[in-house]
Amino acid sequence: MILLHYHLFKNAGTSVDAMLKANFGEAWVEQEFETRGSESNCDAVRQFLVERPHIKALSSHTALMPVPEIESVEIFPILFVRHPILRLKSAYAFESKQDADTHGARLARSTDFSGYISAMLEQENATQAWNFQTTRLAYCHCGGSDVPLERAQNALRQLPFVGLVEEYVLSIDILVAKLKPHIHDFEPLLARKNATSDGSESVTARIAAIQTELGDALFERLVRANFADLAIYYTIADRYLKIAAEQKTDSG
Repeated sequence: MILLHYHLFKNAGTSVDAMLKANFGEAWVEQEFETRGSESNCDAVRQFLVERPHIKALSSHTALMPVPEIESVEIFPILFVRHPILRLKSAYAFESKQDADTHGARLARSTDFSGYISAMLEQENATQAWNFQTTRLAYCHCGGSDVPLERAQNALRQLPFVGLVEEYVLSIDILVAKLKPHIHDFEPLLARKNATSDGSESVTARIAAIQTELGDALFERLVRANFADLAIYYTIADRYLKIAAEQKTDSG
């Protein structure tokens, strides 16, 4: 089995990578792949793995679905989703302190969060602010729909694991339970890497604070720009809410 971590920016990916590195050592690798618009790079990901049979886990910010198929090899995808507005707040906090020459980092260092969001929303090709997670999930092309949200929702139903950043500990528990039958010595690691919030406040409280910071008009623009990502988030959040309720009932 090969674990393929689709590392979506500011979706707890660095923490997941730390766990994979702790479990696999040099058999865990990071690799980025060329992206070309709506064309998937799945074949390039597959070829990379075929040529490196020692790899047990691969992490990539740029690997795109669908999950590649390799004869006689099971590939287990790992992907986390997050509330899109909290993801963007975390992205701003990270990029404003980042010593990098990327567009996002330059923008974040030059303005406040309102300015960062306003600039992002002016560019419909600035995918970080426009249904980023839906776009990435929609590469799966599950179900054959032409509507990105429908393809993304189909992907959520078909993927063997989708984590939720807001329920990270429970997500890791579920992931480990799925992996143990195949990788008997796989162990969880709950280290928080590159976290920009301690997570002590509720999602509702954090969203309310962001609405106050941005103002109602800009906040509503941001919500409209991420309607699909919000649908994705609530689909997975509802799934985890049910799991947590079942565990509470089972524990008495």
